[in-house]
Amino acid sequence: MKVKVLTGKNFCVSLMLIAGISQVLAQVRGKVSDAQDNPIPFANVVLYQAVDTTLVTGAITDDAGYFSLEPTGVGPFRVRVTYLGFADHYTEPFHLDSGSPSLQLGTLVLTENVNELDEVVLAARRDWVQRTLEGQVINVQSSVITKGSNALQLLERLPGVILDRRDYQFTLNGQSGVTVLFNGRRISMSMEDVMALLESTLADNIEKVELVTSPSAKYDADGGAGIINIIFKKGVNEGSQWNYSASLGYGYWEKASTSLGYSFGTEKMHLNANYSLFHDHGKNGFEGSGTSFQPILGAPSQAIFSTYFNNNNNAHNMNLGMGYQISPKVELGGEFTLNFAKNRSMSNVNNQRIIEGQDYFRSHLVTEGNASKLNVISSLYLTDKLTDHSSFAVDLSYLNYTNDSPATTKSEYFDENDEPYDPENEIFTDGNRGFSESTIQLGVLKLDYTHTFNDKLEGEFGFKGSYSDNTNDSKIETQVEGEWIVDPRSQSLIESDETLWALYSQFQVQLHEKSKVDLGLRYEDWRRSLSTSEEDFTIRQFFPSVSYQYQLSENRQLNLNYHRRISRPAYSDLVTSLYYNDPTAIFTGNPMLRPGITNTLQLEYVKNGFSMGLSFQKEIDPIIRYQLTSTPQNDILVISPQNADYQKSIGLFLNIPVQWASWARLNMSSTSALRDYKISYSPNPASKTYFYQSLNFNQTIKLPWQMDAELSGWYNFDHYNGTNSTEGFGVMNFGISKQFKNDWGTLQFSVSDVFRSLDIHTHISGMTPIVFDIDTRSRYRDESAFTRIFRLTYSRSFGGNANKKSRNLGKEEFNRVN
Repeated sequence: MKVKVLTGKNFCVSLMLIAGISQVLAQVRGKVSDAQDNPIPFANVVLYQAVDTTLVTGAITDDAGYFSLEPTGVGPFRVRVTYLGFADHYTEPFHLDSGSPSLQLGTLVLTENVNELDEVVLAARRDWVQRTLEGQVINVQSSVITKGSNALQLLERLPGVILDRRDYQFTLNGQSGVTVLFNGRRISMSMEDVMALLESTLADNIEKVELVTSPSAKYDADGGAGIINIIFKKGVNEGSQWNYSASLGYGYWEKASTSLGYSFGTEKMHLNANYSLFHDHGKNGFEGSGTSFQPILGAPSQAIFSTYFNNNNNAHNMNLGMGYQISPKVELGGEFTLNFAKNRSMSNVNNQRIIEGQDYFRSHLVTEGNASKLNVISSLYLTDKLTDHSSFAVDLSYLNYTNDSPATTKSEYFDENDEPYDPENEIFTDGNRGFSESTIQLGVLKLDYTHTFNDKLEGEFGFKGSYSDNTNDSKIETQVEGEWIVDPRSQSLIESDETLWALYSQFQVQLHEKSKVDLGLRYEDWRRSLSTSEEDFTIRQFFPSVSYQYQLSENRQLNLNYHRRISRPAYSDLVTSLYYNDPTAIFTGNPMLRPGITNTLQLEYVKNGFSMGLSFQKEIDPIIRYQLTSTPQNDILVISPQNADYQKSIGLFLNIPVQWASWARLNMSSTSALRDYKISYSPNPASKTYFYQSLNFNQTIKLPWQMDAELSGWYNFDHYNGTNSTEGFGVMNFGISKQFKNDWGTLQFSVSDVFRSLDIHTHISGMTPIVFDIDTRSRYRDESAFTRIFRLTYSRSFGGNANKKSRNLGKEEFNRVN
């Protein structure tokens, strides 16, 4: 076993982040509320010298309206509180000295400023990161760079989220096994298709993203690392409003998007509709070299390879949501979402092969693929507040997904003089063409009941049942002497169905005024059948969750969480012999794949947006995708998902917000972990212990003339994935926006990947030797590694809009998880 020593650079970075924990003795605390005693979150609280109004420090109230200021020097001081739609509030001057270093201001009540609402232009901007008991909320519309980008690019910038475009998987805080939700509804597709859907979804329409790292029992147990819940914008206010956005961009090729939304609400009903069009023409690809001894080639060989893609993606997105208050206690509503995307992809593949004892030759393959994808999500819900102490909700959802992806490859071969060449091995054909049609239909019924037994005990109970039907019809034909012949390794037709039913109970117990505990238990019965397998895949297990919260003070708390989760194999992980893109290798599923079971214990300290957490995690049979093995006959390379034996980790998580000036706020996040894992699917079982770290920051600056600037970025240090090792890589982005007066909207300009650094170097077999003595180093470059991506976006909201909310859709969608 090899242990990677913590390098000086990583150690210094960790020290700098931990330095943000230090505190000063003096504190000014309080709470901000309106005249009805409702807490006001995200209000600006500024402390300044009462004599000359010199700024001392500032803060923003949390979800419960609390704030804490840590002044330096001596008074007298004053506090000013500002919030959109309310008159500024000033306190009387006060002193702090060594005898009285702290002061409790109590509740500061803001008065509504109705006249100001009609003329104010700037919208209140929430903190980039907010902590919750179950994870964190990323308010993505607080970022200038969100405008004009797609949802996949947005997720890539979130703290703790790592996107591997080569292997089509997410990791959360360095852990694999992530479930993606749209408005609380699980997207029952392969991760490759989920990423394609996210890539064709405009980020302008996303309100926030929930990163749920400590899920309770009311969530599906799927996703060992946690849940990424994408919440789309909703029309929740009374009155009517139009929202318009248009973006033009250029990187390697052109980009464009536009979005038009309308919301309307009355006391009894609300309606929101949105349409967006997204176009992205870009380039990405990989190159590398390596050696191997594959039996199919007959001798040891060397190869230099490169594959670059010309992707032209066009997508239409439509969303319609409606709710009607049948009575003061009953509401009926529904939602309909349609996504249609067409992607034309041209790949240019160049390989140079030197096979021992054979002539040198070079191959040039050009593949043209045209994919059409249609995704429909519809739902109906009914909520009934039965009594003052209980409520009931029913949710019925239906998803239909179709994907038609034909592709044709033309192959040419040349000798060392660049003359046409006919390779000796018959596996090198004149070309191939592939056909793949997939259909997924999913129906979900969910029932939830909540009851407040007394002021110290509340319970939630629920049932979920779902059924899905999946079909994949695919084959590959090879061209031999002008004739198309079906390759026997390709699968012609696979059918699958999946059933799931679950029961859960969740209790929130207020132990005393400073502590409470959530106890949850979920039971799931899951079965999947495949037409290519004689036996069904079944899982029947309990999944407990426990969360304990202790309120140390008004704005400091301690959280302790435990949960057990499962990472089920996706449909595409199990089906065998799907396709191949090279005569020497086949991409396939693994019907022997086992689900991964994860147990996680987390301890977290939270204060005024700052948080520090320690986690202990053990996962049995974690799924690692795109690993290189062989067939039982040991004759051809197989690229498929595999189970590791285990992965154990001890992690430290930090989130540090720094309001270093009234006009500037910095948010820094870090994930550091000591990891140990073992694999047995390599020729010789191997294990690795290493130190992992990722960093994320977001710096916002308020400029004169109603302008804002933002600098954000992330960096992932060296890490391992199964038998492979990957060098560190990261990205820095920049954006600036100008808010126009008189309700004339906002103009934004952004630059993605300022240093063109999304350049990923991977050593296949970098952790341990693999089958056929393959030793390959590759370099993947996303579009921004070739050229920076520039975007110019204009957005505007117009129309009347009152300030009264008719329904907290965000919270309800977050809780109504499928």
